[in-house]
Amino acid sequence: MPTSLRLVSIDARPFGRDRAALAKVIADAGADVACVHGGPHLLRWRSLSAALGRRAGLVVVTGGRSAGANLVLSTLAVDVLVVRDVLLTGGTRFTRPGAALAALRLRGSEFFLVSATLLGNAAERLAQAGELQTAIERLVPGHPATVISAEGADRPGTAAWQSLVQNRVGLAGRIFVDGRLAVADAAHLSGRGPAGAVLITLAG
Repeated sequence: MPTSLRLVSIDARPFGRDRAALAKVIADAGADVACVHGGPHLLRWRSLSAALGRRAGLVVVTGGRSAGANLVLSTLAVDVLVVRDVLLTGGTRFTRPGAALAALRLRGSEFFLVSATLLGNAAERLAQAGELQTAIERLVPGHPATVISAEGADRPGTAAWQSLVQNRVGLAGRIFVDGRLAVADAAHLSGRGPAGAVLITLAG
């Protein structure tokens, strides 16, 4: 990747209905792209997702209820090449594991971004990690440089974590960066809840 990329990953659930505070954390990160977990997925989820993006100074690329409440947001400088939302096996009627997948391009450099949530016991999460890998390969064949932000796979050493970290570098618990990409910095930002927000900068 000949250009730098700033990515923020955040769990929206600790913010509850305080979308203004959530948007402020995202905006303050100054990121090119954002992965939001636990985003709007019930009544009016599309309009609420769009409003969150506007407050954060970003636009919705893909995601929402059709992606297990995961969102991908970006600045207008990011070109969207192809997107797909997937629901993974398991979960309940109102809480489903899933992922928002997007092939993107920033200043001429293409990359693949995944915002995902895994749920359930260890065996269920491992199966979901495998489904996620398959979805990535089907959407963009040829093993593109990929960055995955995955809630529920944040315990190093677990089977799901080991599945996602193959050929990738595990950062800040839930971020998995393609080994071909150079990481300039990884930092936890202030935020509510134990997860807070994580800002990753990939070097150009």
